[in-house]
Amino acid sequence: MSVMAGLRVLETASWVAGQYCGKLLADHGGDVLKVEPPEGDPTRRAGPFPGETPDPERSGLFLHLNAGKRSCVIDSTCDADLEALRKMAASADVVVDDGLLAAAGIDYESLRSQNPALVLVSLSGFGDDGPYRDFRANDFAIYAASGWIAAMGRPDEPPVYPGRDYPFYIAALYAAFGTTIALYHARRSGRGQRVGVSALDAAISVDFYETTSHSFGVPLRQRHGSRISGVSSSLQPCRDGWIALTVNVNSAWDAFCDVIGAPELATGPFATPQLRLANADALEARVREKLSTLAVADVVEACQARHVAVAPVATVADLLDSRQLRARDWWQRVAHPVAGTLQHPGPPFRLQKAQWRIPGPAPLLGQDQDSLVTNGWSR
Repeated sequence: MSVMAGLRVLETASWVAGQYCGKLLADHGGDVLKVEPPEGDPTRRAGPFPGETPDPERSGLFLHLNAGKRSCVIDSTCDADLEALRKMAASADVVVDDGLLAAAGIDYESLRSQNPALVLVSLSGFGDDGPYRDFRANDFAIYAASGWIAAMGRPDEPPVYPGRDYPFYIAALYAAFGTTIALYHARRSGRGQRVGVSALDAAISVDFYETTSHSFGVPLRQRHGSRISGVSSSLQPCRDGWIALTVNVNSAWDAFCDVIGAPELATGPFATPQLRLANADALEARVREKLSTLAVADVVEACQARHVAVAPVATVADLLDSRQLRARDWWQRVAHPVAGTLQHPGPPFRLQKAQWRIPGPAPLLGQDQDSLVTNGWSR
């Protein structure tokens, strides 16, 4: 069974958080109708593109976030289109929005007066209240406001960009979980709810060290490059790539030293976590000398066999060739009429008794216009 089978979702979101939330609902059986402006969704222009040639039907970001959805075009300057949008929103089970409804003058209470069980999912950068509610937010702004970027990079250099749009994906996960809870409540009570998630709150919830420390007057931690907490919790280079270590306790550190052929690094000045932290520079030099002769796969396999938390720092090519992901049939091949057959990432999680699937390719711009807008999306 698909846990969201029969669920009708209107997605009016224009960026990653709302669209990934919609994707999670679609992959679990929801019928997701995506609303786009006449020029197409902004993610159609974000890329990456094959051969770096912009094409709204070949954007990697759009194809990933919107696989299995349907598409209609709404012109926010056209009264007839706005009335069609209002009718579709009122007839949905869930509306996933990041600002279009408010811009169109459509409020939740008016929709709920027509459909009391409607669940509205509101995604934002800084939240719907507070001093920054009207500010626009990209991932750089969220990284700075949440404290993420303070600890990223080397101590003598500027901060390093953590990666594209992570806070918005985290917000999408929270929004999808909140949607599920709100739907459960709506089906038991007949009353819908509004689910609000901000990317800033989502980012802080994942890495709350900086904000919590600041609230207690603790100085912010300094950047330490590839180290998180000394060498025992760090990224280290091998002969053919990098590994990530989380080997803080003595038993794990002892086993790691055995694997790399340096049992002496678990004794003397490196015998305890405190000593390893105090002598981190000398220890890292010795560890890197040993690792420089070893392959990532060999170190990871030997460590994992001894239940030591060491993992490869994977490239995209590594993930595509991963034995574990192949064994799980995780990569999904989906044929698109313009972009061709592509490999899509599999599920971020699996529910025990519910089917997961990518229901189809991302839609062409406005491909469902006639059937859903012109003819209506009625119950």
